[in-house]
Amino acid sequence: MENNFRELVDLYHQKKIEGMDFSQIRKELVEKNIEEDLIKDIVRAIDDRILRGEVKKKGKFKVRELRLIGWTLMIIGGIITLGTYFHWFDMKGYYFVSYGPVIAGYLLIIAARKAQRKEF
Repeated sequence: MENNFRELVDLYHQKKIEGMDFSQIRKELVEKNIEEDLIKDIVRAIDDRILRGEVKKKGKFKVRELRLIGWTLMIIGGIITLGTYFHWFDMKGYYFVSYGPVIAGYLLIIAARKAQRKEF
């Protein structure tokens, strides 16, 4: 019984992702002579899976990604700034100071630390 329930949930979860409505799912389950209580449980399980999946897909960056982007910005900005001061790059008398990426990278690293504390 439990295995059959999981198979039905997997099958109709896939159909729901492909665009089938819950009303169509209910109609198909009724046509298969499945009990009303089991139909409710199946629909609830499908809905829970969909909600869990959408919550995970929010546009938030992971802590590791934030930290990596922050360090990358800091290093690139630092290399560009130091390179112009020490004439590693031929800028023909101009200096390119890129404190913006360094500061933005540092702020991203701080944000990653705060996000990591929130996870625990």
